[in-house]
Amino acid sequence: MKAKPTRKPFSDPFDDLSDEAFEREVLEALDQATTKISLRVPNDLLGRTKQVAENRGVPYQSLMKALIDQGVRRLERVPARSKRVQPNSLRK
Repeated sequence: MKAKPTRKPFSDPFDDLSDEAFEREVLEALDQATTKISLRVPNDLLGRTKQVAENRGVPYQSLMKALIDQGVRRLERVPARSKRVQPNSLRK
């Protein structure tokens, strides 16, 4: 028996952008002040991200910042359905 997916499939926020618009987004992300963080990601995701960044001729960390920024912007446009109680590991 297969488990039912619990999440919607990932929608790439850059699907509708031209290469020029994508590059502009990445360059804008580079211009912003930054804070160093540590983030664990699956090896496969990191490898795929590095490959896509290489294919587009941009640094992979810049690509990751642009993707995170676009994803958050998309979430900000859609009102939250309901507030969930955060697991203990996510509470401050």
